[in-house]
Amino acid sequence: RGLRKLGRRNSAPPASAPSITVLIAARDEEHNLPRVLDALLAQNYPGGEFGIVAVDDRSRDGTESILRDYAAKNFGHMVAVKIDAVPPGISPKKHALQRGLESARGEWIATTDADCGMGRRWLFSLSREFAEPAGMVLGFTCYEEPEGGFDAGGGARALEFASYGIVSAALVSLGFPVHANANNLAYRRQAFDEAAAFQKHGHVVSGDDDFALQEIHATGRWDIRFCGDPDALMRTSPPDSWRHFWEQRKRWASKCGLYRPKQVVFLAGIFSFYASIPVLLALGGWDARYAWLGLAGFSLKTAADHAVMRRGLATFGLSPLLRFFPITALLHIPLILAAVIAGSWGGFTWKGQKMGRKMPKTPSPLNPFSRS
Repeated sequence: RGLRKLGRRNSAPPASAPSITVLIAARDEEHNLPRVLDALLAQNYPGGEFGIVAVDDRSRDGTESILRDYAAKNFGHMVAVKIDAVPPGISPKKHALQRGLESARGEWIATTDADCGMGRRWLFSLSREFAEPAGMVLGFTCYEEPEGGFDAGGGARALEFASYGIVSAALVSLGFPVHANANNLAYRRQAFDEAAAFQKHGHVVSGDDDFALQEIHATGRWDIRFCGDPDALMRTSPPDSWRHFWEQRKRWASKCGLYRPKQVVFLAGIFSFYASIPVLLALGGWDARYAWLGLAGFSLKTAADHAVMRRGLATFGLSPLLRFFPITALLHIPLILAAVIAGSWGGFTWKGQKMGRKMPKTPSPLNPFSRS
């Protein structure tokens, strides 16, 4: 139902194009930055002003040099911010974004990542949803398709990733936003400041996008909207291995138990349903009736997932990914269960740093990113 509502939505742009600052935090991204910066500088945003604030978050490669050169060549349109250290107890990503916000001057803030690519009308497409009382606007992100197309493993990962955006779009359209993707969203600066999400959740390593989304919605003053315009589509580099994919999923799952109560209850119900399926199948060794219940639950989930994915992929022009549904359906339950457990209690690796889901108040002298 949420996807049907999204498809029927006719968005009207605001009366005048507001000023926008695009915020991007980068760590060791020298190979990706030129592409995304060139795409941002080429944005066609008629009738409005936009600027770029790029933050170098303690990079050890040529990121700082690239940002400095781009800022010098685009003086007045782009600002480069350098971070040398992160205060104890604060998420590095949130700290980088907060530092970038100090230099941002736009009425709206759009965010993306260094490993992304967008079309020339990305900002304009998002802005069509900016009319009040919009407080945040989300866009859809998918993996870039490699040369030669996706193989079975890459296709399964691409479909699983696309499912996050499809579910996000449906939930937003139903008025119950749960998660977002920081590489393709925009928020009204006033709404973000009122929600104070970073102040409340700054110690949580992940979730700069999800916590902002939920806190803005919780104020009751602002709408959350999803932009279904094809020009708002963002493409990002896929994980280069199953190991990279696994670490990413653990990081995303690590924050779910720290969401607002309604969202936690909602996700806990889904987690419990997923967990019941393998438990029932295992109990089938003692009583076949349990196995039949487990198979019924798996069949119900699979049928519902297929219907949602088929419509969602068609909505965003990604229908070819549906051919990878069988393998993804088999992997989905163990992946979700394992990622939530491992991410919440075992930590993950991000940008070469071993982390838990919260930053320690006092960093270890041997490893400032270790858990306390």
